[in-house]
Amino acid sequence: MTYEEFEHSLASVASVVKLTCGVGNNAAHLIMLDAHDQIRKHPNYRHEVKRLYKQAIALFRQQERGLLHAATNRFFHVDDMPLEIRKKYGDITDAQYFEFWQGLGARAYTESRPLLTSLHNKYRLSLLNHGIEYPELLAWPMVAQACLELACKLYDTTLKQCTEQLKIPRNIMQRLFALFNLRPVADIWYKALMLIEPKVATYNLTTQEERNIELGLQQLGEKWSDPNLLYGAAITATEDFAEVFRTKGENKKALREITEIMRETDEELQKNNEQPH
Repeated sequence: MTYEEFEHSLASVASVVKLTCGVGNNAAHLIMLDAHDQIRKHPNYRHEVKRLYKQAIALFRQQERGLLHAATNRFFHVDDMPLEIRKKYGDITDAQYFEFWQGLGARAYTESRPLLTSLHNKYRLSLLNHGIEYPELLAWPMVAQACLELACKLYDTTLKQCTEQLKIPRNIMQRLFALFNLRPVADIWYKALMLIEPKVATYNLTTQEERNIELGLQQLGEKWSDPNLLYGAAITATEDFAEVFRTKGENKKALREITEIMRETDEELQKNNEQPH
């Protein structure tokens, strides 16, 4: 592979990672903030527990700053864009472009609410059935943990697929895209969850509870990895942040391009599903 081919391959990977993690990471962050608002009402939210929850949120924001202000591996520096891409956008700053990317999580967050409240109820009922106090409050950071784990899974799966398709060494990919990986955030959040109520880690789910929760997690995973949601999130962000585009025409053109990719992806998936296994 020549340097130019390698550079082109990495640009392709970056587009996929930015879309997938733009949806998963930013939706997970919104759910973390919701959960934090709830868990602050728990009587054990103090001292080390309080510090850990705030540390998880602070680390997420630290990784955001790292992405926005990176000196190398710059994914949100508008002057690094190829000319044909840069001309789509107006006289925007890196921060405005980054805010546009953050907006990818909004649609996933909104469309996932029924699944999230359902998963919350499954956790709540399980906690209640096992005599654990404050099930209503505790179930929210458990939902947030599930979303953080899902965001990590989307990141890992995307890197794995791109590594296999483009034959780029995995360690290079992980180093380049490390700040999109929410594993460090998820691990701290988990520590906070286990500390605020250690029984969460020790009680055994019944077979029915395990089945119900697993189904809820599966449905959420399918939702966040659905190409219609991923490209739909891109459409929503493109509509909501129309001001970042140079003209209304460029904005409409971008919407048409995303819609066309979504249609082609949907046709390809249907074709694959129709083929005998």
